[in-house]
Amino acid sequence: MQKYLLILLFIIFAFAVNAQVESSVCIGSIRNYKVHGSAGSAYNWHINGGLIISNPIKDSIIVRWGNIGGIYQIYVIETSIYGCQGDTIFSTVMVNPLLSIKITGPDEICAGDSITLTAINSSSYYWSTGSGNQSITVQPLSTIQYSMIGSTVCGLDTVYKQITVHQKPQADFSYSPELPMAGANIHFRYTGSPATSFSWFIDFNLEFSNQSNPVYSLQAGANPHITLYVTSPFGCTDSISKVIIFGGTTDIWMPNSFTPNGDGLNDVFKGVSATEVKDFNIYIYNRLGQQVFESSNIQIGWDGKFLGNDSPQGVYTFVMTYQTGINQQSIIRKTGQINLYR
Repeated sequence: MQKYLLILLFIIFAFAVNAQVESSVCIGSIRNYKVHGSAGSAYNWHINGGLIISNPIKDSIIVRWGNIGGIYQIYVIETSIYGCQGDTIFSTVMVNPLLSIKITGPDEICAGDSITLTAINSSSYYWSTGSGNQSITVQPLSTIQYSMIGSTVCGLDTVYKQITVHQKPQADFSYSPELPMAGANIHFRYTGSPATSFSWFIDFNLEFSNQSNPVYSLQAGANPHITLYVTSPFGCTDSISKVIIFGGTTDIWMPNSFTPNGDGLNDVFKGVSATEVKDFNIYIYNRLGQQVFESSNIQIGWDGKFLGNDSPQGVYTFVMTYQTGINQQSIIRKTGQINLYR
């Protein structure tokens, strides 16, 4: 005589054998499955997607489910003590993949910036900030770790997200001379915290250099704003602006260094005057006292060459004589040293 067999499923070590039919498990989990048959019967169990780890001819078995999610079938055939075979009893089990709860968002930011962190693969959310939303927006000032307790069909899980906070650079620069003449070369020097990129602007819109210590000539006009934007090794930015005040008391201004390397910046050593210059003459000597350059035109400067060859890097001396519109009665004589850099 055939009889219907009810498959009862319960978590191993559960107290009640006659538990509710379980249709959902997680991959890798272990479950016990049982049928109510007749005394002395033998049972032939068949499992897809899992492994029977107990005696497969008993009325209950223990199954370890595999690591691939999906819907799988269990079926069993009972053979009575008299050799009569009953109906095949089927049941299906949903094996759920272990969806790892994750927190998405950047791992590094700059101090003062805001970021949004979002939890995925969870049906509930409890953040260490106290929020119960899927996403949170935070503005950490220093390196910090956030946590979130979430839930899936396979239970609760706690995930963590560490945010490394990099401090922004401190931009600053100096320049010389402090009161430059219009048209004279100004030497800018970066004095802020370590940076990897530099952008120098005149009056906020004209970029004139991306070097750390540029040399630039500012033309006459309203006192210009020089703005410097810098970027740190971690991509954080800062800026600073300063106003350049032109001087007006020096009749001829001479730079103290130049770099004749062909980059178009500070390649020629020459004087700049805000007044009319007459009877101008300049002579330049190397450290051995050898004359390497002379000119009678203030607009024609030294390009760092002697007899067609590049002069070596070092200190040179100049002697200059001239008359200006400020003092037309006497010849002015000036001497000084200049640094040639390559």
